Amino acid sequence: MSNTTYSLEWRGTVKSGLTYEDIEAGLVSGDLHTLYKIQVNGRRLVLRDFVEQQRPLLAPPPVRNLPPSPLPQLVGNALPRPDLQSSVPPPPPMGKAVPSSLPLPAGRKAAKPVWFWPTIILSSTVCILIGVVLVYFIASSFSSNRRSNTTTNTSSTSTSAGSEGKGEATARVLKILPYSRAGKEFFPSALVSTYNVQWNNQELNSFAPAIFGDEGSWLGLVVEGVTKNAHVSVAITVDGFTKPSKWEGEITSVSEDGAAMIIPKLIWDYAALQKVRQQRPVNVSFTASVDGKPLPEVTETYTMRSINDCPLVLLNADGKGETNLSFLFAAYVNEGHPQVQKILKEAQDTGLVKSFNGYQGDPDKPEEIRMQVKRQVFAIWNALQRRGIKYSSVTNTPPGDRMFCQSVRFLDESIDNRSANCVDGTVLMASVLQKIGIQSYLVLVPGHCFLAFNEIEDSAALPTGLETTMLGRDNITNVEKLEFLSDAEQSKENHASVSTFVEAMNVGSGRIQGCVLNLQGGGSSKYQLISLKEARNLGIKPIASEQ
Repeated sequence: MSNTTYSLEWRGTVKSGLTYEDIEAGLVSGDLHTLYKIQVNGRRLVLRDFVEQQRPLLAPPPVRNLPPSPLPQLVGNALPRPDLQSSVPPPPPMGKAVPSSLPLPAGRKAAKPVWFWPTIILSSTVCILIGVVLVYFIASSFSSNRRSNTTTNTSSTSTSAGSEGKGEATARVLKILPYSRAGKEFFPSALVSTYNVQWNNQELNSFAPAIFGDEGSWLGLVVEGVTKNAHVSVAITVDGFTKPSKWEGEITSVSEDGAAMIIPKLIWDYAALQKVRQQRPVNVSFTASVDGKPLPEVTETYTMRSINDCPLVLLNADGKGETNLSFLFAAYVNEGHPQVQKILKEAQDTGLVKSFNGYQGDPDKPEEIRMQVKRQVFAIWNALQRRGIKYSSVTNTPPGDRMFCQSVRFLDESIDNRSANCVDGTVLMASVLQKIGIQSYLVLVPGHCFLAFNEIEDSAALPTGLETTMLGRDNITNVEKLEFLSDAEQSKENHASVSTFVEAMNVGSGRIQGCVLNLQGGGSSKYQLISLKEARNLGIKPIASEQ
């Protein structure tokens, strides 16, 4: 018998000086229960766990023929009732041997309990029955699949024979899946300005050569389960923005997965696209039929973005790689806008230049041409300053699905609002330069855009930069009021404007020099030197004004 004593605690009640025999006796009499906390070697254990550890090592406790006492009710049943769920086994009946985890003495064999052989027989019977059931279900499934395949092949063979040998029969289910190059979004600015651009769409490579229709279109559908030589008819409609756009023909090849990509030439309502000034939802319907049998129509809801949202980067659908679309900024450069002629007239009225003649001059005197070009650019700069245009960094571009984009004001919006961010001011200035034949560029660096122009036509040298955000630095008199200023006052204002213009050229040119390798394609795609001449040759057209 151990003389070690223990302390027990239950909800503030402490019982000390108890031996293990006292604890066992208390559990039998009901004076104690197994949820008491006990201090053992400096640790607090639940009494139930402690007793379970001790009982296999000790002889059974004395049995007292006392009725069990109910345990205290736990508030809110936060814990299970120990008399129902405790894992502590009841004390053995009088006269029965206590099971022990200790090995038996040598020479003695443990006698098997009376329930041993019945349990073995019952378990074996259950296992055999389970095996029979599994074999039955496997055999039934195999038989069902064979019947299904036989039925499908018979149906397909019949269809093939009725179609006079239209390709090999297939058991695949026909269905259509919508395809959109830009995710579930449409960008009117891209649709309006690139209507005759031939795109190199690498996402379609997995379907080659099973691509039919207009690969330059932004919307199509995949017909899965189609066979070679099948006759397919497809129609796509963007509610309120297209007429039903159709493709019909014979499928001459299919992809490895047994599918074909159909891309109809979309008949857009370009006038409706140009009127979208706020993004809105639109319904897109996809219909198809194969060999005269219509497939279930699919309708999805897309987002029609504002005409002012210019796409910059398109992430691939698989998340690997991207397509740089920043050249679409060139669509907002509109040399044919009516306001351009007004700005040129005001620039000429300042008296800073007699005429705008671009690069005309004696090719043997390049320095004279350079000075002539810079004077023309300065006259336009001065006229825009006199319009009171100030720099504003507000863009308010909602995030896209797979597209990063930038909000851009049109030329007339910047003039009417007398405010422009870096892109707005650059496309405004570039529009006027393009009109008079001076080659200009949109320079993109991370988080910023500014203007550049060639001092010599088709020069291989780096263009001259011009930081257009400095336009609003000088508060000078409107051109219409110049006649009320004295010559000295006009000269003072022009001197301030010249100082700002020269500084803007130094800042812009310095930035170009600082990232020349990136701008020449030797580094990050976040740096772009967008030639408006090349953009026009590529097919990027100006977005027409609504004025």
